[in-house]
Amino acid sequence: MDEDVYRTPKSELNDQLEKKGSAVKAILVATIVNITTTVFVGIVISVVYGVLLASNGDSLEVITSKLSNMELTSKVSLLTLIPASLITTYAGYLCAKLVNHSEYKVVAIFATILIIFGLAMGLSYYSVSENIFLSLLTLCCVYLGAWLYVSKKKRLLQS
Repeated sequence: MDEDVYRTPKSELNDQLEKKGSAVKAILVATIVNITTTVFVGIVISVVYGVLLASNGDSLEVITSKLSNMELTSKVSLLTLIPASLITTYAGYLCAKLVNHSEYKVVAIFATILIIFGLAMGLSYYSVSENIFLSLLTLCCVYLGAWLYVSKKKRLLQS
C-alpha cells in the first residue's frame, strides 16, 4: 500500500469540468429560462406599478394608458432594465455552463435567438434606435454571462 492514510483524499476536478453538453439543449434551456423569467419579472413590475398608480387615485383607463405607452427612458422602464439585464447575464452564463465547450460560439447562437425574439416583440412598440440599443444590451449581457463562466472555468483548471 503506497497511500498515506493520514492525507486527505484528492479529487479530480478536471473530470467534472470536461463533460461536454448538448448545444441544442443549452440554447433551449437558456432561452426558456431567459424569456419566462423576464416576462414574469415584467408582469410583477407592471402589477406593482399599477397598484402604485391606483393608490394615487388613477383610474383603470389611465393606468392602462400609462402602462401601454411607457417610454424606454421612463424611470419604470429603466428600473425594469436592471433585473432584465441580470436575467439575461445569468442566461448567458447558464448556456455556457450547460454546453461547456465552444461557449462563445454557442452563446452567439443563443444571443441571436434572443435578439430576434426581442425585435419581433418590440418592433411595433420601440423605435429603431431603441431596438438597436436593446439588442446591443442583450448581446453584452449574454456575452458577459458567458465570459463569467469561461473565466471561472479557467480559474478552476489552473488551481
